[in-house]
Amino acid sequence: MGEESVLRARAREAMKAGKLPDCGPEQVLGGLGSGQPCAVCGKTVEMEDVELELQFASDRDSRPTHCHVHARCFTAWELERRRRSLNGHSLPPGDDGGIMLGRERNTTGRGKRG
Repeated sequence: MGEESVLRARAREAMKAGKLPDCGPEQVLGGLGSGQPCAVCGKTVEMEDVELELQFASDRDSRPTHCHVHARCFTAWELERRRRSLNGHSLPPGDDGGIMLGRERNTTGRGKRG
């Protein structure tokens, strides 16, 4: 099982356990790690890591109002969350929903002709 599959399985478990909601956040803040545990993998988000703080509406039952996650863990959670919310239909296995994992889009030189 690849790293992405493991993270997606952990994201599903975090949603089942109520550590993360299955709805989108109201706000996402990013920065350097704060030393908080990641809501997906459980590991500490270290100072040298990129951390995303997910903020949710406070009127949700007993669900947390904010969570800290690694950037890669956020991607795994977002993919699983979207998969669950596609009108009750799930994506085929291996379909990443259009998000490129582990890759960055190169936008340098865009619009230039040579």
